[in-house]
Amino acid sequence: MNKYFRIDRVSRKKLYWIFQACGWMAMLFYELINYIGLGFFTIPDFLSLMGLTVIAMLYTHFYRYIINHSNFSSHTYLVQFFWMLVSWVALSLIIPLTGTFLFYFINHKVKLNFFNLNYFMNVINWSRYLAVWLLMYHISKFLYYKSRADLRQLHTALELQTAQLEILRLQLNPHFLFNALNSIRSLIITDGEQARNATTLLSQLLRHTLNYEKQRFISLEQEADIVKDYLALEKIRFEERLEYFVDIEPELFELTVPPSILLTLAENAIKHGISKLVKGGAIVVEVKKKGDLISIMVTNNGKITVNEDKGRQGIGITNLNKRLKLFYPSHPELMLQQVADDRVAATIQLPMEHSN
Repeated sequence: MNKYFRIDRVSRKKLYWIFQACGWMAMLFYELINYIGLGFFTIPDFLSLMGLTVIAMLYTHFYRYIINHSNFSSHTYLVQFFWMLVSWVALSLIIPLTGTFLFYFINHKVKLNFFNLNYFMNVINWSRYLAVWLLMYHISKFLYYKSRADLRQLHTALELQTAQLEILRLQLNPHFLFNALNSIRSLIITDGEQARNATTLLSQLLRHTLNYEKQRFISLEQEADIVKDYLALEKIRFEERLEYFVDIEPELFELTVPPSILLTLAENAIKHGISKLVKGGAIVVEVKKKGDLISIMVTNNGKITVNEDKGRQGIGITNLNKRLKLFYPSHPELMLQQVADDRVAATIQLPMEHSN
């Protein structure tokens, strides 16, 4: 951040001097053309105008120095405008006054004569250029500080989002791991071969989650591999009490979604559906294109209880809804419905424009 600030400060300083030099040189060129066109051009006039251009650069630079080394920006806009107005009048008076001395220094034949008509015409002339300079300077300064504030706000929001996602992921992984280890624990005594197979599936599953949970989005094909490993692991545990089907339209494989969506829904279906049924049941994972949306549906045998009518607010589903709100401005949420007497469907519809 400090390195960025130093680079930013250097580039702003360079830009300031480029605009400062180019702006006043453009003023000098315009005045010279004006003098020549009116037939008033003389060498002393040219030298005087050159000197005044340098003086104007110094005066305005001194003004900038005062603004940058004072608490000018801490005042209200009304106070800032007042002091800018006072500075405009003061500079409009001082620069022609300095020009009078400069012209006398170049051409001693001219008598010093202050506050005559020519002087006030010069004041009006310089006030135009100074008004443009002050407006451009303060507008650019306002836009710079606004962009800095917006950037800080964006960094804060991004850091908050990252922190929230990390907390949610830390909650999700141990939650699933606890259930998976319980499955393997129950197999170790009863079936060593199945326990070894379950351990292999778990290692593959952990490899998936450890790699992909670090990403904001993963492809639906990768997500399908994860959920298949999980359901195969649970199939070993539940045996004939669990059947599962994973159906994802091939054209959607390359589209991306936040990691662990299918895994969370499948784990939720096991926990709140299949594990509570003596005869078990089936889990069907379907991902299809529905207009400009990705429709994700996970159905399982079971019934929604009174405590689950808002979406089975366990840790996995709660975190899933929070993650969806972080990733999608439309805030898609889980819809839980009793689609048949013994079938429950969990549905999420994600916008495709955030999925590629």
